Amino acid sequence: MKKLNFVLLIIVANFFVACSELSETDKNRSTPNTGAQMNAQSQPNVIFILVDDMGFGDVGYNGSEIATPNLDQMARNGMILDRNYVYPICSPTRASLLTGHNPLHYGIDGPMSNDSGLPLDLKIMPEYFKALGYQTHMVGKWHLGIGNTDYWPISRGFDSHYGFLGGFIDFYTHVYSGGLDWQREGVSLREPGHATDLFTSEAKRVIDTRKPDRPFFLYLAYNAPHSPLQTTPKNSGLNEAVERGNRYVYAEMVTQLDDGIGQVIDELKNQGILENTIVVFSSDNGGSLSLGSNNGDLRGAKGSPWEGGMRVPGLIMWADHIAAGQVLKQQIAIQDWLPTLLEAVGSDSLHIENPNGQSMWSAIDRGVEIKRDPLILGSGSGKAVFDWPWKLVREGDDGEHQLYNVLEDPYEQKNMAQAQPKILADLETVLAALPDVPTRRTVNEHASSSRTNSDKPRKPRGVKLDYEAREQETRAPWAEAAVRGSH
Repeated sequence: MKKLNFVLLIIVANFFVACSELSETDKNRSTPNTGAQMNAQSQPNVIFILVDDMGFGDVGYNGSEIATPNLDQMARNGMILDRNYVYPICSPTRASLLTGHNPLHYGIDGPMSNDSGLPLDLKIMPEYFKALGYQTHMVGKWHLGIGNTDYWPISRGFDSHYGFLGGFIDFYTHVYSGGLDWQREGVSLREPGHATDLFTSEAKRVIDTRKPDRPFFLYLAYNAPHSPLQTTPKNSGLNEAVERGNRYVYAEMVTQLDDGIGQVIDELKNQGILENTIVVFSSDNGGSLSLGSNNGDLRGAKGSPWEGGMRVPGLIMWADHIAAGQVLKQQIAIQDWLPTLLEAVGSDSLHIENPNGQSMWSAIDRGVEIKRDPLILGSGSGKAVFDWPWKLVREGDDGEHQLYNVLEDPYEQKNMAQAQPKILADLETVLAALPDVPTRRTVNEHASSSRTNSDKPRKPRGVKLDYEAREQETRAPWAEAAVRGSH
């Protein structure tokens, strides 16, 4: 009898041990950031944060008076991209980022017209990541096709899209050119809230609800601090030293944006995945001086082929991989990010179709000096050709050709065209080879939004705008009015 009781005691003890182990297993299954699941995901997550119209002199780590504590912390924790180059206006930069191509080859040389879009035969970034097993999400501004559903993000490889499709919106009413432009998965939404805060909340939701056994790619495209200049929902109290007027309202929009980026980084920390996530930050073009932005001492502004139009703030951070506090002095261009990020996540089996960009990962990761091919950037307002450190500038289609050494002369003060005729001729040959293709840009992107102080017509600096103006609906929502494509 004693022997039987002893056996029963062992059975009961083993039962409780098994229950305890089962309970612990269940707990691990419900916790997204356990070590076991981190090991199951061998490739890093990737977040690319693109902001809109932020100038080189609009971030604290570049000496701005605007409060950007979270971006400044990213700069300390990661790598500053000191020579971060983009196209001088919105749609070309976005097209180049996603394709790894020069968008000027496709006539994308300005804001995308509402009836056009990114060519459908081009493979884009989420498709490459999806082929590697990534979850792919987009939050924010698209501006690569609105009038036909085939051009939309959810038709181009993104598992989800929350945001808008046009060039800009009212931050509160979410209206673009008279029509509601606010969607989830292509279906119009009517919801209250400031666009910057809504995008931040959605980005955090994507991170929180991801499938933890697979990596994710998130393209987070804020529309701030693009016009219209509108007062933010609350005052940060951090920009009291900024001059009142356009610059102050702009500063508050930037600080609100910075706070949102900080929340996204904190969410990665809370989920225990910051060390396994590559975060890239960039502006899409230089700032618009008439609307409160500042490009530092760089010449020119948004839309121009000068440094102020295309050299913008940039950062990359990958905790425990990229040493903190570094500065990349080499030139990196927006079309480089697709090959760079694919190499960073360990992809050596995918071939980018006809790339114009080149991977800069060895420069970022190991400090390797990379010799790059000549690079053409620009818009319908002018072109620039780089063969580092030389830069040819041509304003318009037939303007004077000017030559600068932007390493020695970053503010483009000394035209070297006559002193360096051979270099000038070589760069002119590169520019002449640029294909002559029809433009896909809109004739006047901003004509219908002047009442919300958009970027055109230009207003003199210091003119007070109506920061409380709101764009109202005068037509059908863009999503429901679009042509139904084949997807």
